[in-house]
Amino acid sequence: MNQTALERDRNDPLLPLRAQFELPPGPDAMPVSYLCGHSLGPLVRQTRALLEAELEAWGEMGILGYGKNPHPWMRYAHDLRPTLARLVGARADEVAVMNSLTVNLHVLLARFYQPQGRRRKILIDAPIFPSDRMAVSSQIAWRGGDPLVDLIVIEPDPGEWVVRPDAFVEAIRQAGDTLALVWVGGVNYLSGHLQPLGRLARAAHEHGALCGTDLAHAIGNVALNLDRDEVDFATWCSYKYLNGGPGAVGGLFVRSPSPEAAPHPALQGWWGHEEKTRFLMGPDFRPEEGALGFAVSNVPVLSTTPLHAALPLFDQYPFAQLAEKRESLIGYTIARIEDLALPGISCITPLGAGKHGGQLSFAIGQDWPWGESLIRALAGRGVIADWREPHILRVAFHPLYNGFEDAERFVEGLTRIIRPGL
Repeated sequence: MNQTALERDRNDPLLPLRAQFELPPGPDAMPVSYLCGHSLGPLVRQTRALLEAELEAWGEMGILGYGKNPHPWMRYAHDLRPTLARLVGARADEVAVMNSLTVNLHVLLARFYQPQGRRRKILIDAPIFPSDRMAVSSQIAWRGGDPLVDLIVIEPDPGEWVVRPDAFVEAIRQAGDTLALVWVGGVNYLSGHLQPLGRLARAAHEHGALCGTDLAHAIGNVALNLDRDEVDFATWCSYKYLNGGPGAVGGLFVRSPSPEAAPHPALQGWWGHEEKTRFLMGPDFRPEEGALGFAVSNVPVLSTTPLHAALPLFDQYPFAQLAEKRESLIGYTIARIEDLALPGISCITPLGAGKHGGQLSFAIGQDWPWGESLIRALAGRGVIADWREPHILRVAFHPLYNGFEDAERFVEGLTRIIRPGL
C-alpha cells in the first residue's frame, strides 16, 4: 500500500466518521473500499438501534406511536427538514420528505407543467436517467401532447459526454416561447458532470419557462443553493449520498416567497392537508404550508428511520470541509492514474473547479475486461464499483466514509487487472 495514502488518512480530521458505517467485508474479511455511494450508500451503524426502537414502539404502543415522544410518527419526517434544507440551500418549509424520486417528479410536474398554446415543450439533457425521461414523456402525453414533438432532448456534441452549459442555454433560447419547462440532472448520473443550475434556471426564466432539477446524484455530494439559484422545484432520492438505505423515502423542494405563498399542489391527498384540521375529516382540501402541502400519503416510518441515523452525520462538519476532502480524494486518484499511465482508460468526468462532485466515470477501452467481469475483478481486490453501458466504469468518493487508502486500492486494483505482471 502506498505510504502517502496511509499518511494522509492518519492526518484526516474526518477519519472518525468512517467508523459510523458498516462496510461490506472483502475477500480478506476486511472492509472493502466501497466506491458505490453514487448508487447505494452503505449502512450507518446507528440505523440498527433506531429501527429496533421503532419496532419496539410499534409492538408496545401500537397506534399510540403516532403521538409518542421524542419522535412521534405523526411528524416523523419533520426533524429531518432543517438538515435537508441546509444541504439543498433552501428554507426548511421549502423541503419535504415523501415518496420516491419518480413519484415526486410526477407530483411536481402535475403542478408545474401547464402547457398552454405554443408553450408546451419540455427541454431535458442527455443522457438523463431513464426514469426521468419516462416520467416527463408520460406527463406530456397525459396533457394531450406528443413526446416526439414536445420533448426537446439536447445531446452532447459528437465525441463528448456532457452537454456544455453554453449549448444548454442556447437550446433554451432557441426554444423561446414554445418552452414550458426545463428539467435537468443536477449531477449527471453517467458522467458525474455538475450543471450550473443557477445559470440554467435564469435562462429558462428569461424565456418565460420554469426550471426543475433531479438532485439524486447531487444532494449530499455537492454544495447546492436552490434559493439563490432560483430553481423552481426539485426532487431527490435518499439512498445514494444520503445513505438512507435501499428504496429509502425521497424528498422534494418547492421554491416560494413564504410558507403561506407556496404553490398549491395539483394532486391532493389527506397527508398534505393542514395538520391542525386534518383529523376533522372534512371533504375540502386545505394544503399544509410550504412544501408539506405536496404530500399525498403518510410518511413510511420504517423506511424513514435510516435517515434519522444518516443525516446527523452531515451536521458534524461544515459542508465545505466535506467538499475539500472529496476534492482531495478526486485529485489523488486522477494523479495516481496519470502517473501510472494506464492504457485504455479515459476519465469522462469534467475535472475543473465546480464541474463535478465525488463521482469519477471512466470510458474503458476494448482491450480491457468489460462489464461485470471488470466489476468482479475489482471486487476480488476489495473494491466495490459499478458499470454503466455502453462502457463506463463509475466510482464515487464520499468524504463521510472513504479515505485515501480506498483511492489507492482502486488504482492498484486497476493496475493489477490491466498489467497483471506488475
